[in-house]
Amino acid sequence: MEKMHNSVRQAVMSMHKRYSEPLTLKEIAAEVFVSPYHFSRVFARSTGVTPGRYLTCVRLFAAKRLLLTTDLTVSDIVCSVGYNSVGTFTSRFTRAVGMSPTQYRDPKVAELLVVASHEYSCLPDADEMRRARSLKPHMPGPSHTISGSLEIPEEAGPSDVLVAVYPEVVPQGSPVAYEVLSAREHAEFTIADVPMGPHTIIATAVPKADRARAGRMFIGSSRRPVHIARGLRTFVHLSMEQVQETDAPLAVTLLNSNVVPQGKFSRAACIRQTVA
Repeated sequence: MEKMHNSVRQAVMSMHKRYSEPLTLKEIAAEVFVSPYHFSRVFARSTGVTPGRYLTCVRLFAAKRLLLTTDLTVSDIVCSVGYNSVGTFTSRFTRAVGMSPTQYRDPKVAELLVVASHEYSCLPDADEMRRARSLKPHMPGPSHTISGSLEIPEEAGPSDVLVAVYPEVVPQGSPVAYEVLSAREHAEFTIADVPMGPHTIIATAVPKADRARAGRMFIGSSRRPVHIARGLRTFVHLSMEQVQETDAPLAVTLLNSNVVPQGKFSRAACIRQTVA
């Protein structure tokens, strides 16, 4: 992975601290003493996304945490994560995540939550992930297979691994396809039923020895979209490393949105297995 530019690292840390404020690209660039144009280019090269998309990711991550772990109203959450319109937030959240903020409070969302951040990470039980995959409806249209290999640091030891396919570089919603495996250092994988189009492949791994606590998580990404098309053989190699404080935070549920009913849900039912 390319070494992160100092100005980008400083800007990322600022976003994590000030996401509740009405930050602008011009303001963030000024903090690191570079022009907005130059900053945007350097930031995208280092992180794979624009500053605006990264900030949105940080805000949505915070919103998901508050939805799952508090009884705050959506209106209160909107104000806490840097938005000034409930309608704008709800539309953006629903479009990005695949379900509304109210639906996101379903306890099943938390039970199948994948979180990768510097402060807290978790991965559902391997059997639960496989069970959720077996219930996932087949997407319409032609599908294909992705094969690849993983390289996990030796220090991780035997690990549970989720290799997932997403339509976005920084995903917010459920993966379109995924595979679950146990691995140590090196492993090969095959993911079936992947729809056509550009996708990002992201692997997350939790050492089995850390399962009893919120311990280390390792992550690897294709970083750039991989094109899936008829007749095109797709092979991806993912080199994994421990989640860094500058990584865009990831919080996605493996629960398919079409099985989440509308309605209100109790925080108490899902608090035990959610983002801390």
